[in-house]
Amino acid sequence: MAGAGGLLLAAPLCYPLITGRLFTRDDLAALHLPFRYLYAQSLDAGEFLLWTPAYHAGYFLHGAGEAGMAHPLHLALYAWLPLGIAFNLEIISSYLMLFAGMYLLWRALGVSGEGSIVGGMLSAFSGFTVFNITHVNHIATLAHAPWLVRACHRIVGPSGGQQQVAWSALAALITGSQLLTGHPQYMWITLIAVIAFCAWQWRPPAGITPLLLLAGAALLGALIGAVQLLPSIEFFGDSARAAWSREDALSFSLPPLNIIQLWTPFAFEYRVFAPGADQMPHEFLVYNGAFCTAALMWIAIRWRQLPHRRLAAALMVFAVMALLLAFGRYGGIYPLLVDLPVVSGLRGSSRHIVLFQFALAGLAAIAFDDLVGLTRTRARVNGRRLFWLLVPVLLAIVTVAAVAALSGSAWAAGQRMRLASADRAILSIVPLLLISATMALAARGQRWAVPLVVLLAVADLGTWGYSYAFRWGPLRSIDELAQQAQVPSDAAPGDVIPSVPGGREHLAILRGLRLTTGYTGLYPRSTLNFGTAAVERLAGIVWRGDGDRWTRVTDPLPRARMIARAEVSDRIADDLARLDVARTALVAAPLQLSGEPGSATVRVDRPGHLEVDTSAAGRQLVVFTERFHRGWHATIDGEAAQPIAVYADFLGLVVDAGTHRVTIEFAPLSFTRGSQISVMALALTALIGLAALTGMPGQRRNDSKAPGRLPA
Repeated sequence: MAGAGGLLLAAPLCYPLITGRLFTRDDLAALHLPFRYLYAQSLDAGEFLLWTPAYHAGYFLHGAGEAGMAHPLHLALYAWLPLGIAFNLEIISSYLMLFAGMYLLWRALGVSGEGSIVGGMLSAFSGFTVFNITHVNHIATLAHAPWLVRACHRIVGPSGGQQQVAWSALAALITGSQLLTGHPQYMWITLIAVIAFCAWQWRPPAGITPLLLLAGAALLGALIGAVQLLPSIEFFGDSARAAWSREDALSFSLPPLNIIQLWTPFAFEYRVFAPGADQMPHEFLVYNGAFCTAALMWIAIRWRQLPHRRLAAALMVFAVMALLLAFGRYGGIYPLLVDLPVVSGLRGSSRHIVLFQFALAGLAAIAFDDLVGLTRTRARVNGRRLFWLLVPVLLAIVTVAAVAALSGSAWAAGQRMRLASADRAILSIVPLLLISATMALAARGQRWAVPLVVLLAVADLGTWGYSYAFRWGPLRSIDELAQQAQVPSDAAPGDVIPSVPGGREHLAILRGLRLTTGYTGLYPRSTLNFGTAAVERLAGIVWRGDGDRWTRVTDPLPRARMIARAEVSDRIADDLARLDVARTALVAAPLQLSGEPGSATVRVDRPGHLEVDTSAAGRQLVVFTERFHRGWHATIDGEAAQPIAVYADFLGLVVDAGTHRVTIEFAPLSFTRGSQISVMALALTALIGLAALTGMPGQRRNDSKAPGRLPA
């Protein structure tokens, strides 16, 4: 029955795949699908996408990491399958991987098969994970966590010898795979879980070997992921996020009042209390289903008879720690960590709540294990003790009464607290009451109540999460999404348009258009304001409009143009307003240019690759409507040349008089070195793992020989 419950929770994820449509909530359509559209196009052309001109007048897309483009699974999906199928399978695979990993982890920690399935499904389809279906790469990175903890369990556990080495090689592969999915915050969250688990599992006689193996696995994993890690480090250093303040890093801290979600998940209008961010419930989810809440009371009731008490105690400590981290500025712990190099660039301490929900899922697995054991042995729990199961229900009733009393009050308005209506809040009580009552019936010997508990838990958690994914993100096909783009009706592929405030201009990518800015996870740091008319012109816009009405620009700047006059400026943003940018460039150092502006004809214009034929009577500057980055490399008639920054943020190159073929290629050293390191580290890890695996049978044979006897 537990297995069927897991399948029921997974089934809605497959519905878009079966119907040929996609989830479109928030970042799914605004960010992840356009990125993968560009990625699939590049793979179809036989190239690997590092740079795209479709965002921000040029964007280091691989360095941003949002699509995990170097991951083998993603390469296979988007190279071999249609975009819609690949996108759906990417989403589904992360949840199934998380489910399987959590199941195997709970099994390794001694929980029964039925309990482990329940723990796996409550982890994989938790309140947080299903609400965060909008963040494809978040779930993909997080899905590695249980597998990594499972490997660490064998490294610090009693296996010993070659087995520890083999498991450390596996841990390195998992770490490398996790890095390749491209989201550092969930790497950090995974690290917290690994450290906590290893500290709990550690035994004093273990010696230094496990520590060395763990350190070696972490190092090898980082090297395997270098093809993503090094570009991401470079990109982060060039992004606006690198200049974040401490206050920015503490943004999206979880207000502690959200703890009432455990027993009243519909107390607030948007399910969460988040002053100033009411429309973002996926960042502040505490609720993980009524069964998890009831399981806490069950564990309290059955503590003395509870199997896996040591594991339960560890999970409770871990849950409290995770909750305090999620509280961020309110919890006391996260402010002590926020100045660390990686953590300072992250936001949303509330995301640590996923560790709290994983701990709750583990406690629920233990409670279910105990419940199944009772019914099998036909033992019964004292009826009076079972009344403690009603404590969360009573808390819910009190909370609903408070909601009814405070709704619409001046106090609630002063606290920016948007409370739900009383009748909606009452819905919170129903699943909690039903599950608590069914658990009590099972504890009193009603065996049919055990599968009913699973069904109720599935119905509650599935309704809670999928109502958000489906209701607020209607399913659409890729063609339907492309038709919804707020773009000029007769725009041609390659046309550049500005972003439209409040619009759906990100969908313009699906129509082959390019954006001067656009919605991305990390924004490149700029000297110029790309929202101004002058800079939009430098980016080559062809249309101006508000999303509904568009006008073609009468004199758009070409993709590449020759300029014979350059001025030195250290106040480029200010000086730009007085210039005719079609004829004069602003640069950081003097240039000797001459003659009348020549011609520049674009012969090849692919993402990260430009070829231009130039002709001029004197030494001149060819300027592109493409963002400058130090990763650009240039040749003129096959000879290396040095690109320069023009207007601080745009790409240019000095060309001598005459006719020339100019080639510009985006090939950052971070990617080149990262690729080399990844290949070597992967080969080394494979050799270590193979040596350990081939050594284990011999070790067992030697161990089985009687002492004092020589081999035959």
